[in-house]
Amino acid sequence: MTAMEMSTTAEILVAVVIPAFNAGDYIAQTLQSVIDQTHKALEIIVIDDGSTDETASICRRFAATDPRIQLLSTENHGVAAARNTGIAASKAGYLAFLDADDLWHPTYVERMLSALHPLPEAWGAVYALHRFVDSEGYCTRSGSSLSARESILMRHLVFRFVGNGSGFMVRRAVIDKIGGYDPSYANQGIGGCEDFDFELRTAEHFKIEAVPLGLVGYRVHAAAMSADRSRMAQSLLAVYERCVARNPQLPAFVVSCARASAHLYAFSKFAALKDWHSAATSLKHVYRHSPMLAASVIIKLIFSKATRAANRVLSKARPPKRQKQPDFKKFEEIDPVMPLVGGWSRFRTKALFRRLSEIDRCGGDCAAISKR
Repeated sequence: MTAMEMSTTAEILVAVVIPAFNAGDYIAQTLQSVIDQTHKALEIIVIDDGSTDETASICRRFAATDPRIQLLSTENHGVAAARNTGIAASKAGYLAFLDADDLWHPTYVERMLSALHPLPEAWGAVYALHRFVDSEGYCTRSGSSLSARESILMRHLVFRFVGNGSGFMVRRAVIDKIGGYDPSYANQGIGGCEDFDFELRTAEHFKIEAVPLGLVGYRVHAAAMSADRSRMAQSLLAVYERCVARNPQLPAFVVSCARASAHLYAFSKFAALKDWHSAATSLKHVYRHSPMLAASVIIKLIFSKATRAANRVLSKARPPKRQKQPDFKKFEEIDPVMPLVGGWSRFRTKALFRRLSEIDRCGGDCAAISKR
């Protein structure tokens, strides 16, 4: 991008939509990460979704010193409805979404806008990758390094590149085409994956760009929505089935891979809760779509249980070792271009990625290629 193009980009208004429910422990850090953005042309819209803590008062203190911040207060209707309220109140041609406990690297908006704005209108959105952070803002591990660009619906169904609701920016044209976030998940008691639903609906109509850098600090803590494993599993399964129903043209191979991916995620959540009935149901679905994958999951589960049992026996027979303290860094201290690691697995393989890439590229002739 030339200096003149960068100058023009710097003047483009971007709306930052932040839904917040009882986010008093983290909202100040989140807002500060937005205020510190190198891109300054922002309208920062916080939607207090019926909080009963000090969320609203904290936001008002920030708004008193930064006129870009506006606080909207509503009854509690869930994250999707809150985001839609923020979208309706915004005026910008670009919208970026940030959860009230997550963080952005200072260059997040600048990099995202610089990637998306020069592209033709057929490109509706851009996403970035993330690093996991704890309640204190320290990075605990890398997020997935996998990404894809252009027409990504098939690959995104299986690989779920974005991974959270804080790494997605869209043009206003996306909202005009698909509407906002779907509040019906929360109304049914299975809210949690509305961001993934929104990404898929975007990918059904637009090309999507990627900024494959860890620009988002995705916070993991006990009060987060994602901590409700059972609800997250049910939410993700519902998102997949709605996407399949909306897109009857999806090749059978893609639908099979998508359902295996969804149920593999659900199995991991149910197993962590020791909800073995639900876990077994999801594992049956995984077996139906990928018998070898189901077998590897069972072997891994048995090995994990045997290892834990052996460790318990050994720990009683010898004194515990002193645990080495990990060398964590604050999210803002980490160079965003430092490589992310991970993403491939026994299921999400390079061969599967290549095949889905080919199907994404072929457009209307997907069925012919998927039978190869």
